[in-house]
Amino acid sequence: MHLWHVILWFNSIELARCSAHYLMYISMTDVTGFGLLGHLSEMCEASNCSARIEFNAVPLLDQTALNDYLAKDCIPGGTHRNWDSYGEGIAPLSENSRYLLCDPQTSGGLLVAVNAAQETVFTTLALQHGFSLQAIGTMIPHQPFWVEVV
Repeated sequence: MHLWHVILWFNSIELARCSAHYLMYISMTDVTGFGLLGHLSEMCEASNCSARIEFNAVPLLDQTALNDYLAKDCIPGGTHRNWDSYGEGIAPLSENSRYLLCDPQTSGGLLVAVNAAQETVFTTLALQHGFSLQAIGTMIPHQPFWVEVV
């Protein structure tokens, strides 16, 4: 299985409906106030598996601007509350990675675990509907942590 973070600004229901018709995804959730790590942890726990994501593959805003905010310690309080609620299930990671991946200020994109055999079909279908996709990692057998960021 591969994890896909589908960045959608509108009409995400259409992609969900189309991919459900073809039974291509294993699990799907929106990424909202619980942050990427929170929603991914829930998916892993419900599936009794773990995820390994590549930090550099996660779509972010302008890295220079983000680094400036982080240097000024401009971090939403919800980020800390998110970490406090699920951080014990996340493998150790850098403070900045934690701040960015637990941030509750997300765009509401979709996080989808896609069966590896259907990856190309899913990608093609999404592109036909004008959606931007970014693979961010893989689902793996259950490990001591729900999520590892590499």
